Amino acid sequence: MAKKEKAANSEDKQTGNKILTILIALLIVIIWLAIFGALIKLDIGGFGSGVLRPILKDVPVVNLILPGEMETRVTEGENSYGYKSMAEAVAKIQELEAALADMENGKVNESQSVQELQAEVNRLKAFEEEQKAFEERVREFDKNVIFADAAPDIEEYKKYYEQINPTTAEELYRQVIEQLQYSDAIKAKADIYRNMDPGAAAQILETMTADVGAVAEILLSMRPRESAAILAEMDQVVAAKITKKMLDMDEEKLSASK
Repeated sequence: MAKKEKAANSEDKQTGNKILTILIALLIVIIWLAIFGALIKLDIGGFGSGVLRPILKDVPVVNLILPGEMETRVTEGENSYGYKSMAEAVAKIQELEAALADMENGKVNESQSVQELQAEVNRLKAFEEEQKAFEERVREFDKNVIFADAAPDIEEYKKYYEQINPTTAEELYRQVIEQLQYSDAIKAKADIYRNMDPGAAAQILETMTADVGAVAEILLSMRPRESAAILAEMDQVVAAKITKKMLDMDEEKLSASK
């Protein structure tokens, strides 16, 4: 009798242990399910919206643990891009596109302005070069043609310049007039001294040794016989100095005519 009671108590105890073990196991499973459900509902790491929503969104009851669709989109947008809605993001994109278009148009206009300015600079440079070339040709013409020894009479050039545009010929005309007046003055003085006694003329010209060039030009405007007679009456040193100046002037004229 005692053995039967002991056996019954042992069986009850084993049964109780099994039930407790099952309850603990169920509790552990429930806790893990709750944790897993919370992870899905809170969309931690995007697991609920990115992984399970495409799979479970059409399963009744089960899809209740999924995070809300709008909540997921707003959360993702706030975390990734800083916009609360698609409309706000689209508006910002349009604003940026408009700003980019304005910048591109500004660059195009600026580039066109630069090209136009560069073209104008090139045109002005070409004009400047042509003007300089023209002035150089005028100077060469003045040097090699108008005032050359073999050139036509300077009176002919004077008449010519009086007939053309005074603006373009002003500088050359002025040089011609000055040269003509100077030449006339030298010739007039040469006529005075050639009509004087050679000795008297020599004495006067000797006093002008400070301007040897003028004395040389006066003597060069005379006939060789007349200038030789005056030089013969001068002091030898002064005569040599004037003669040297006359030779230099002849050489300059010869070089200019080449």
